[in-house]
Amino acid sequence: MRNGWVRVAAVLLSAAAGPAALGTLAAGTAGAQPASAGVVAFGDATAHGAPSAGQLVAPVTAVVADPAGGGYWLAAADGGVFSYGKAAYHGSLGGAPLNQPVVGMAATPDGGGYWLTPDLGGVVAYGDAVSYSASSTFVGPRNAPVVGMAATPDGRGYWQVAADGGVFAYGDAGFYGSMGGKSLDQPVVGMAATPDGRGYWLVAADGGVFAFGDAGFYGSMGGRSLNRPVVGMAATPDGRGYWLVAADGGVFAFGDAAFHGSAAAAPPSTPVAGMAAVPGGGGYWLATSVETGPAATAVPSVQADCASPQAAGVVRPSSILIACGDGNAKLTDLRWSSWTASTATATGFYTHNLCVPDCAQGTFVSAPTQVTLADPVPTVAGREFAQLTYTYADPSDAGGQASSRGVIPATEG
Repeated sequence: MRNGWVRVAAVLLSAAAGPAALGTLAAGTAGAQPASAGVVAFGDATAHGAPSAGQLVAPVTAVVADPAGGGYWLAAADGGVFSYGKAAYHGSLGGAPLNQPVVGMAATPDGGGYWLTPDLGGVVAYGDAVSYSASSTFVGPRNAPVVGMAATPDGRGYWQVAADGGVFAYGDAGFYGSMGGKSLDQPVVGMAATPDGRGYWLVAADGGVFAFGDAGFYGSMGGRSLNRPVVGMAATPDGRGYWLVAADGGVFAFGDAAFHGSAAAAPPSTPVAGMAAVPGGGGYWLATSVETGPAATAVPSVQADCASPQAAGVVRPSSILIACGDGNAKLTDLRWSSWTASTATATGFYTHNLCVPDCAQGTFVSAPTQVTLADPVPTVAGREFAQLTYTYADPSDAGGQASSRGVIPATEG
């Protein structure tokens, strides 16, 4: 660490852990079926397969059930789409240059198409899915990355939800409220819509559930101890219940949602990315964010949080502390869209102290940011990225942009 910049190291490890570990109730493996790596089925859900690690260049971020039944799709952060069972493949962004990761997916009512959404907003449509303009009811500026989406029952609209709880409605999707601008203990991680499309639920990483429109509140994990954070949810066919799933595969059932089992007793080797319910509600699938990467000798890793030069680095950290001396600046909620032998790119937030009237009494503010790591060099700890660049909307200048770049000399070896 020199001049307040982070140094970056070169040991390939597993992806960095997300929020602090929380815990799992209703653990167990009842009803689990053997599945290919990446998908586990419970109840009357059938595991039709999943991509092998060698097929993926980015982590799985979403799983969506085919409304026609008998299959599901998986979406990866690079926009790749994988179809299984009777779910038809309609196209993907795989192989296309992306500057932001895909974080959500939704299907049309007949299964003849689907949408993908990146974390900075926008929607890409395939098959009979149509990209819609903003609903006349409400759509506003995004102050946080998009984390998921849901479609209306007729497929003529959809919602996006951001990490701060903001909801954005398009097409015939109605706006029924949001948590945007309200205090949250943990960021929102997903949403589900009611069967008639006149309401929706939001779920946060601590298991808190927020109901809007005709969506009923049937309980949540908010305020209760968890082993791992909640990462997604799914609603029952009649809308009188829902399931939550945690990163370790723990499943929590509320309302008329039946518990068909979970993977918490034997957590998967990679975190669960989300869940999808079979159309009849008699089971569900859990999908893990399994991914692969080049050999350890080829991939630099980032040394986050100002650790010592000899400490092992991590791949795709969720945060990077920039100001080691006083802790007044950091990059948070990082979502990596690429990580190669030469560069790495991510989106997230630049969070820093305004230091007004002074840093001890100052207020921390956050702005969306784009992050790039580059220029790997050999060091005593391995190969290290020597350059960190981040660009963000300047909170002191509405609409303005600021870019910071630091070059770190190679660690003496």
